[in-house]
Amino acid sequence: MEYILILIIHLLSAIIFIGFIFADVIVFPAVKNKLGSEFHTKMIEAIVGRGLKIYPPIVVILIATGGYMFTKYANSELGYFSNNMQILLMIKVSFVLLIVLGVIYTMYCKLTKTPPVAFMNYFHTYALVLGIAIVIIAKLMFVV
Repeated sequence: MEYILILIIHLLSAIIFIGFIFADVIVFPAVKNKLGSEFHTKMIEAIVGRGLKIYPPIVVILIATGGYMFTKYANSELGYFSNNMQILLMIKVSFVLLIVLGVIYTMYCKLTKTPPVAFMNYFHTYALVLGIAIVIIAKLMFVV
């Protein structure tokens, strides 16, 4: 029962996390094209202001619940690369670490008001692709 509760919390957090990224990459540009740049700017300011309060706890919850579930499938007793499931799990964890590093860097830039490197202007697009890959791998892990 404990594992199921952790899994549900993890999935809900992932929906919020990827949902925000999806909105930023797919929905918000459409709003800008349809309703104009001024409305888009005001909308982004309102959403990002709230997002900076919600996003960090969601990331922490995702890492904590994901770490808990990770230990059920990969540990010193079971091994780390002993079967296909664990190999996929490690690929998934690598993708997660890329996203976490990007989130940390983005938060750092926002808090210090430092402009990010040009590559990071497309971070949400990369994070969306990685997020979709993580979801697919999560499902494949239990099939292979």
